[in-house]
Amino acid sequence: MMRRVLRTAIVTGGVLVVLVSVFYVFRTPLFLKAIELAGAPPLAAQEAVALGAQEVWAGDFYTVERLDAQTFAISEPRYFRDVYSYLIVGDREALLIDSGSPLRDISPIVAQLTDKPVSVIATHLHFDHVGNHTRFAQVLMPDLSYLRARTHDGKFVPDALEHLGQFEGYDISGWDVGGWWSVGGDLDLGGRSLTLLTTPGHTPDSISIWDETSKRLFMGDYAGDGEIYAFLPNSSLGAYLETTERLLAELPPETLLFAAHGGAETRAAPSVGMRNLVDLRDGLLAMRDDRLAGTGFWPRAYPINRNTYVLADWTGPGGSSWDFD
Repeated sequence: MMRRVLRTAIVTGGVLVVLVSVFYVFRTPLFLKAIELAGAPPLAAQEAVALGAQEVWAGDFYTVERLDAQTFAISEPRYFRDVYSYLIVGDREALLIDSGSPLRDISPIVAQLTDKPVSVIATHLHFDHVGNHTRFAQVLMPDLSYLRARTHDGKFVPDALEHLGQFEGYDISGWDVGGWWSVGGDLDLGGRSLTLLTTPGHTPDSISIWDETSKRLFMGDYAGDGEIYAFLPNSSLGAYLETTERLLAELPPETLLFAAHGGAETRAAPSVGMRNLVDLRDGLLAMRDDRLAGTGFWPRAYPINRNTYVLADWTGPGGSSWDFD
């Protein structure tokens, strides 16, 4: 009897080890497949969305918040991802930072806000940031050699794990590249100059746009007030740490950092101060040195401060990358 019980326990334990091992090896594709099978939640009803004090509806899908006379946050609060794009207008032309999700056409909203020629650039290549690129005549891309090398006849097409749109049922469509913006280079909009910074971590191609005059950094999904996604394909905790340390060294302490998704507590353009970057750096160092415990199975949530969590792979061997490459 004891032998039978022991045999059963050994077999059961072996099966569990195999199942856990299979999940570990295929954790990312399994997670993404689960998202695909679940489908995106339905759009929230317009009347159910409580807007911020400075936010107004622009049609039945987008809202607009004026950050200053020539800077606008365009949000998609009915979409569960609550995507934010930012329009910066100069005397001569304008720049749209991220073109939003492919659910709706953002270009008429942009046209209501400015009659200047508009260029668009994405902070990274995920589908909810490039969803309307083809609706603009001038698409800029960061001048990174590996992106240039994949551009053929002037057209760039992201690959599946850069785009991720297939997991919500969106096709991958490329766009014609209208110009390459050099890293550290300035774009003069007329009376207003913006600088492109590389900020890898969330993805290797992630960039941020620095508006020195207003002391604002538009940073896409790099960080923010809420969940920081560092477990997706191509994410790197090492790159996150390097980027955070560099920004802390280069940006003035009064900088506001604007994210591309809604914050944890406020219904307004999601922004945090440099204190959040200090917390993020300290948290990443603690994660790297095994001084900060995560919760949950996968992805694991690592608390950074009261509102912010890094969602990451396991931080031990074979888990999240701490490489700086």
